[in-house]
Amino acid sequence: MGDLEHHRRLAKEKRDAAIEEYDKGRWTVVGDLTIKAVEQAIEALASLENLHFHMKPRSAHANRIAWIKEKFPDLSKYMDMLWGTYGALGYEGVDGERAKKALEAMEVILNGLERETGIRFK
Repeated sequence: MGDLEHHRRLAKEKRDAAIEEYDKGRWTVVGDLTIKAVEQAIEALASLENLHFHMKPRSAHANRIAWIKEKFPDLSKYMDMLWGTYGALGYEGVDGERAKKALEAMEVILNGLERETGIRFK
């Protein structure tokens, strides 16, 4: 299985799981899964440029963020929103409204990536 399809499938799986966990009220898990879904989508698209951020775990998060902000600057504020919400959910974890915002940011990012590239993540 190629990197694109592998990471695309993982992005979809994590997106679907984030929605399911939201419905169950598991806010910290929503935070984790929304960011992971977006990271997998980034890995999928970056693999088309022969970039594999996950191969260097220490710098992977920062490199993914820099890559998406460079390639898709209109999604930058949503990435910032998602990371902020992820941090708040990870440490506080009791806020369903923040979990909802994480889902919304994830959807905007995935929809934007789909629209720009034609690659489906849902």
